[in-house]
Amino acid sequence: MRRTSSLIGPSLSLVVLAALAALVVLLAGCGDGRDRRTGDGAVSDTGFSRDSTAIPRDGTTPDASSGNCATAARWVYLVDSDQSFLRFQPDDLSITTVGRLDCVGGVSPFSMSVDRNGQAWVLHQDRRIYKVSTTDASCTPTDYTPNQNGLELFGMGFAADADMSTEETLFVAGGGSSSVASGTSTLASIDDVSLAVSTVGSLPGWPELTGTGSGELWGFFPDTSPPSVRRIDKSTATTAESFGMPALSGSTPAAWAFAFWGGRFYVFYQALLDPSTNVWRVDPDGTVTQVLTNIGYRIVGAGVSTCAPVELI
Repeated sequence: MRRTSSLIGPSLSLVVLAALAALVVLLAGCGDGRDRRTGDGAVSDTGFSRDSTAIPRDGTTPDASSGNCATAARWVYLVDSDQSFLRFQPDDLSITTVGRLDCVGGVSPFSMSVDRNGQAWVLHQDRRIYKVSTTDASCTPTDYTPNQNGLELFGMGFAADADMSTEETLFVAGGGSSSVASGTSTLASIDDVSLAVSTVGSLPGWPELTGTGSGELWGFFPDTSPPSVRRIDKSTATTAESFGMPALSGSTPAAWAFAFWGGRFYVFYQALLDPSTNVWRVDPDGTVTQVLTNIGYRIVGAGVSTCAPVELI
């Protein structure tokens, strides 16, 4: 350390030392607090915690329930009417082809979800559920019995059984094939072992579903006025919080899908006159933004597991 000048007397030296000590304490105290601006560890105006840590391509990122998650289970997966199976990464809005489905010849998919093992569950127009690898899009038939409790076609989504839980339940919403996107639908759950359907209640419309690692179930309702995103009670099928999407008003829905990721909702929507699907983001403060236009696919299913991050990213 550099020696002080001989012109500084003992009393002044004590004052300087005291001042330096106070400065060190002050700086240390400041270092313990978090920056209140939006950024690392900050809280945004919406009240949702934000984490600006870059997300690796393998999908690893802090989330509420990642205890037993497969790496592949942290992204959103899409399927289009022409059997293309895709990975969607909301952090950079990239869409990557995984492969093509070959579950049942000539039959298009209808909806899908993804479990914590990183395996997609895809419902086809033949009313059967197939498990699909999110690595290579290969298909495996299941023992699901079609048309249970009047459910021929339905949207689907896994939701955690409770906040931070590693247990999850597959929820479905639908009904007869002749009433798709008209009138009410039935909310039910499917046991992931027996594949038996248990009815919960009636829903106002035909939503596509998505669940969260915090235990919530949400639906995108294309047939409400305006189209809306609503939280659904898993026990009663009643809806609570709602985010309207007036930008979609006046259009006739032709294909739609829905997913939650990183504190936001993503709506994949193609109106009757649209050349292909557009992607919309719904923020927790209700802001609706079109983030991708005419992506070149007709998306009919989106799946995301409860391993996806729940904090705003």
